[in-house]
Amino acid sequence: MDLFLGYFIWGLILAVPVAWVVWHFRLLRLLPRWRLPRARRAVRLPPQLQPVVIRGRRWREVTGERE
Repeated sequence: MDLFLGYFIWGLILAVPVAWVVWHFRLLRLLPRWRLPRARRAVRLPPQLQPVVIRGRRWREVTGERE
């Protein structure tokens, strides 16, 4: 257990400054675009599913459209 805690503490000691340097100098922008997480798009339901309730509100109420 002491060995694990020693490696864990040293891992934190080394990882925090590395993470700060990556954040501070914005090094993640150098990664290829395919490695970055994709933005999630809103799901649009077909008209047949209009009455379906999502998170307690109807779909038309969420988008603000009138029937």
